[in-house]
Amino acid sequence: MNHTSDLLNHPALRPYKDSICATARPCAEITLLPAEHLTVWQSKLGGQPYWPKDMEYPRNAKGRPLHLLAQINFAEMPPLPDFPEKGILQFFIIPNPEIPDMWGMNLDDPARPDGFRVIYHPAPLLEVAGLSHDFGFLNDKPKPESKSWFRRLLAPSEIHFQMPFTSPCAMRFDLQQKFASLDEPGLGFTGQGVPEVNENFLQDASRAASLKDFHDIFNRTLEWDGHRLGGYGNCIQYDERRNGYCDYVLLLQIDGDDKNGVIWGDCGACHFYIHPRDLRRRDFSRVLYEWQCY
Repeated sequence: MNHTSDLLNHPALRPYKDSICATARPCAEITLLPAEHLTVWQSKLGGQPYWPKDMEYPRNAKGRPLHLLAQINFAEMPPLPDFPEKGILQFFIIPNPEIPDMWGMNLDDPARPDGFRVIYHPAPLLEVAGLSHDFGFLNDKPKPESKSWFRRLLAPSEIHFQMPFTSPCAMRFDLQQKFASLDEPGLGFTGQGVPEVNENFLQDASRAASLKDFHDIFNRTLEWDGHRLGGYGNCIQYDERRNGYCDYVLLLQIDGDDKNGVIWGDCGACHFYIHPRDLRRRDFSRVLYEWQCY
C-alpha cells in the first residue's frame, strides 16, 4: 500500500495524489493455486459446489443447470467492509455449448439472473450427510440445436461445451487496496491549480493533450488486473454500470490467467457488481454480471 502511495509522488500525479488516495478501497486479492483435492466447503475456482440436499439446484429458463465458477468461504479470507465475515458465497454461470450463450451474460439486461446466479449460504452445513454429492447431471450435454449459417461456418473445434477455465483451482487471499481507475463511473480527480480529470476528459482534445502525461503515467503506475473481491475492476471496454448501475461496486473479478488456464475470450475478465446496500443486507439477487475482452 505504501509503495503505491509513493508512486503517486511522480510530478504528473502529485497534484492529484490526495484526490486519488481518497478513492482507496480495501480488497481481497485472489491467487489461484493448482489443487489435486478440493473440499466442498473451501474457496475455489470451479470444482464441486457446496450444496445442501434440500435446495433446488440453479438452472436457466431452459432447464439447463448452471456450473460453479467461483466459491468464496469468508472464514478463509481477511475481513472486508460490508462483506460477510462468515458463510459461503457462490457464483454460477452457464457453460458454452453455443456461441450466443456467452457464459450466461445477457447483453440487453446484465442483471437478469438467468444464465448466472449468485447464491449466499449464511450458515453452511458441516455434516457431509446433509450435502449433495451426485453432480453427474452437470456432465450431460444439451441436445444440439439447428445451427444458423454463421455457426455452420465455424469450425467444430470453435464451439465447445466448456467453462472459461481448464481445471479447478484453490484460492489464497491477501488484503490489499485499490484506487479508482479513469474508467470508474462518476470519477473526478481534482487538485489545486490543475484541471479536473474525469471520465470524459479524453473526449476534449485540448484537455486530453494537456493531461496526456497524467493519463499515461497513471495507467502505468496503477494496476487493476488480477482476481479479487472488492476494490475496483479492470474495465476493458464499456462499463455496463453506466446503464443505470453507476452506484454498484465490484463484488468479484475473475481475470484472464494463462498460468491457471482461465480465459475470457481474447485476454478478457469477468465482473460481478452489486449495490452497497444489497451487499450490507446480504441480498445477492440483484447482482450485475458481465465479461469483456479485447
